[in-house]
Amino acid sequence: MHRINSIDYMRGLLALCVMIYHFMSWSTGTPDSSTTLGRLGVYAVSTFYIISGISLYLAYSDLTLSGQNLLTYFTKRFFRIAPLYWIATLSTGLYLYLATQNFTIDWEKYISNLTLTFGYYHPKNYVPVGGWSIGNEMVFYALFPLLVVFAKNKWTYLFASLVLGSIYFHFSSNLLTPTQTLAQQWTTYINPFNQAFLFSIGVGIGIVRKSQASANNLYPTIALVFACIAFTYWPVDGNQINIVTGFNRAIFTLICGLACWAVLNLDIKPQKYTTPILKFMGDISYSAYLLHGAAFFYTSKYLLPLIHDTPSPHEKLQFFCMITLPLTIALSYCVYRFIEKPFINIGKKLTDRSKQNTAFTKASTEQ
Repeated sequence: MHRINSIDYMRGLLALCVMIYHFMSWSTGTPDSSTTLGRLGVYAVSTFYIISGISLYLAYSDLTLSGQNLLTYFTKRFFRIAPLYWIATLSTGLYLYLATQNFTIDWEKYISNLTLTFGYYHPKNYVPVGGWSIGNEMVFYALFPLLVVFAKNKWTYLFASLVLGSIYFHFSSNLLTPTQTLAQQWTTYINPFNQAFLFSIGVGIGIVRKSQASANNLYPTIALVFACIAFTYWPVDGNQINIVTGFNRAIFTLICGLACWAVLNLDIKPQKYTTPILKFMGDISYSAYLLHGAAFFYTSKYLLPLIHDTPSPHEKLQFFCMITLPLTIALSYCVYRFIEKPFINIGKKLTDRSKQNTAFTKASTEQ
């Protein structure tokens, strides 16, 4: 199936929101959950999971549980994720080495990050900012082939989604409590079992898209406008724990799912000025998401003191938005162009060569 640009555009805009959210949190303080940015700081990542489920299903809906197919699938996923994650991990580790007296390497932590295995047994063991979500993604990648098998029959898929949904709401209703802040319960929140239902929602949206695409823009446009209004104005405030627990968790999950369905089904006509910008942000979204933390660390330590001796919180925010953000975007483009794309192509070549060798071996055996 051809690539659906609207989903890439959405991912790029959400990555930009995450960067701005973090820069604000690290300078003037974490935005309240009554603000749109405060909500995006949490649910942008949740929406990434839904988008990931959509994208993978549309690309691999015909995946079967054969050794060759699974090898191809996991090889491509590894070369898509690992190289950039290595860069983010090592650049963050280098900063910690330079900025911390008597720095000692936690070898188990760094090895689990470089092998992308920490999400399976210790989700809090991530190194780069936002790395926890990549650990979760690796767990979802392992879960995905089973979801594809379940999706062959609507009842088995609904059952699997019901199981994941029950776990999801068990976290929001019982394991997470609004009497403590989200930061105090961070280890519980980032557990892959507290996020997997979002990924399965994306797979479900992909299933609907494969079976019946929207005929026009009317319903997706109405749905997207409604989702944006509901996301912005749903009455909740205080610490962000209030938007990931109880009934609010269900509401915001529904809103994010609806927004993804709407964007997926929108027929967006190319525009002279906006389309190149949206495509650019979509292309660099993964790099920007993983590298903005390291960019913040280095610029705040080595560049900010050159401009302000004792900057106020608002001066810090201005610096991050005017200096760190553009530098992050420029760095992300370079990494996307010279590291991400080449490694993605390596993964494709390796899997294509493996398929050819398998076909040759089978033909030789038959002869």
